[in-house]
Amino acid sequence: MTTGQRYETLFHRHAQNPILCSADWPYPAHTVFNAGATRLQDGTTLLLCRVEDRRGHSHLCAARSANGVDAWTIDATPTFPPDPIDHPEELWGVEDPRITYVDELKKYVVAYTAYSRGGPGVALALTDDFRTFERYGLVMQPDDKDAALLPRRIDGRFALIHRPVTDLAAHIWMSFSPDLRNWGGHKLVLLAGG
Repeated sequence: MTTGQRYETLFHRHAQNPILCSADWPYPAHTVFNAGATRLQDGTTLLLCRVEDRRGHSHLCAARSANGVDAWTIDATPTFPPDPIDHPEELWGVEDPRITYVDELKKYVVAYTAYSRGGPGVALALTDDFRTFERYGLVMQPDDKDAALLPRRIDGRFALIHRPVTDLAAHIWMSFSPDLRNWGGHKLVLLAGG
C-alpha cells in the first residue's frame, strides 16, 4: 500500500454486537462457538452453532432470528447430535459446520468435521428444514477439516474446499465430485503459511 492509499472496509460489526453464548442455551452447555450461518427462504437467519458439552464433545444446535440480531430462538435439544452407532467417525462429536444452499438440490448442504479416534474428517449432511438430516458420512478421510461446498457445479462437478493436515503443512485444497459422495481431482489451491 502506498502512502495515502486507503482501502474500503468490507465488513462492519453490528452496533449491538450480537453474540450467543452458553448462558443463552436452553440446556447445559460448556461453550458455544464456530457457527455456520445462512438465511432461510423465509428471510430468517439461522446459525448452526457448535456446542461443546461438559465432556468436551461437540454437537450442532440451531438458533433462529427474524432479523439476525436479537430475539433468538434456540432449539431445546441438539439439532444435529453425533451418531456414533451409524457413523463411528462421529464418536467424539461433530464440529465446525459450513452451510451452503444448493439450488440444484433445493437443499442445504452442511459440511462439518466428524471427530473420532482416527482424527478429524470432512463429512456432509443434507437438509431442507434443519430438523431432519440425511448424513452422507465422511467424504474426506482424517486428518482433514475446515470444508466448504461451493453452491454451483464447476464443469459439471460439485467442488469442495478443505484443509487436509499432513506432517508438512495444512494447505487448502479443492476436490470435485459428480454426486457429493465420490470425490477426486484434488487440486492444491493455497499454500499454508508463507
